[in-house]
Parts: sequence; structure tokens; C-alpha cells
Amino acid sequence: DALPEWAPRAAPGVLAAVDAAAHDLAAREKGVAVHELLGLPAPGDVPTARTIGIVPVEQAVRTAVELTGQGFTVLKIKMGGGDDLNRLAAVRAAAPNVGLLLDPNGAWQPDEAVRFLESAAQHGISAVEQPIPAGTPDLLGWVAQRSPIPVIADEDAAGLADVRTLGSRVHGVNVKLAKCGGLRAARELIDTARAAGTDVMLGCLVASSLGIAPAVHLAGLARWVDLDGHLLLAEDPWDGIGGTAGTLRLSGEPGLGVRPREEP
Repeated sequence: DALPEWAPRAAPGVLAAVDAAAHDLAAREKGVAVHELLGLPAPGDVPTARTIGIVPVEQAVRTAVELTGQGFTVLKIKMGGGDDLNRLAAVRAAAPNVGLLLDPNGAWQPDEAVRFLESAAQHGISAVEQPIPAGTPDLLGWVAQRSPIPVIADEDAAGLADVRTLGSRVHGVNVKLAKCGGLRAARELIDTARAAGTDVMLGCLVASSLGIAPAVHLAGLARWVDLDGHLLLAEDPWDGIGGTAGTLRLSGEPGLGVRPREEP
């Protein structure tokens, strides 16, 4: 169906919330999960990344050990702090069997990014997000072409026009429902990227399980999953997607599959 007239003027987060509610209602009326309503593969057990910030090496190691002890098999390390390579090497030594993602949030210049990624490759990195500042997709493609590590566009892949511009210049695009406008918009981004031979990461902002759940229903289409926004809350008022032990798992209930958390 066509979007309502107000939709193009709405903030993406608002549109994503309305979109999620509409999909939840339609799926509940049919007695199916949202991914079934959309004809998508069931996501099954979905390992999600947890992030280690720009902190001293010793703290990064402690956090890595703590998270892997909880069951996380994918860690994302924020870069751009000046001691990046040492911190990366220390985390890898502390967590030798996990998948590692890097996220410098555009902190490097193109030549600097290529040099760093060449050095970092020895540590078995799964991918790097937005290594250079957003706004120059041609230069991001230049880095991706020379990088031994898959390069994912994040801020440079905010909307459909961005993904079309990038085409196959990068290895992946980061799709965040709260930034693109929800499931409908995300599907269009994902389909466009995959048609160009580009893989997909599902990312998020800090949100409750209700806010993260729509993206979990798309996880069968993603190569990388970074959906830990609900795990950053002191108290999540919703339940139904798990994640505290490193794995997202839908409840199997109709719709989005979330419910208000019961009081202890």
C-alpha cells in the first residue's frame, strides 16, 4: 500500500515506530510472526555483537573477558582513540575465538585507514564500519578496494539514494530501522544492496526490545548483526528477543513477538 501523505515529512524514528506497529498488527491478525508475513526466512538463533568502547587497554580486556564469559561470540571495538592497534591486539589475545568488528566512526583519513586495516588484518577482523568521514562515497569505495578487511558503509548509507550511489563500491551497508524509517524502508535498502552484490549489516540505536525486535525479523537477510541496543538499558520494559547471553531468539509468538516484561 502507498505511504500516507505525512510519511515523507515524519522523522525516521517516528515512521519506524508506526511501521513496526502496523506490521505487528497485520501479523497478529493473521496469527503469524512478522518475518512470515513478509515472506522472509526465520532468523533462528542470531548472534549479536556487543561493543567495547574507547577505553584503556586493561579495561577493554576485562570487558572482552566478561562478555565472552556471558556467551557473546561477536565483539565490536570502537576505534579512533590513539592506541587502537594495541587495544585490538589485546582484545584478540583475550578472546581468540570471537568474531571482531571495528567501528572508528569515520575517525581516519583514507590513506590512514588502509594502513591501519592492513596491520589489523592479522587479528582476523570480520569487518570495519565507516572507516573514514561520511560524505565522500567515492573515497570510501577507494578504501574498500584496497582493504584486506570488508568495509561496511554506515553514515554513508543512511537512505536509499546513498545505497544506490554506493552500489558495489563497498562490501556491506549498515541498515538501521530507526534511521531509515522502519521495516518497509529497510527491505528496500536491503534489496537494493543485495542486487548490487553488497552484503548487509543490521545495526541499531539504544532502544527497548520492542524497538529492536523489527530488525531481528530481518536477520535472515544479514551477514552481520549488531542489535544490542536493548542490552544497554538499565531496565528494559519489554521481553521476547533475548540477547543477554549473546544470542537473539524470537519468542515464536505472532507479530513482533514481544510482550511487557513481568514484574519479578
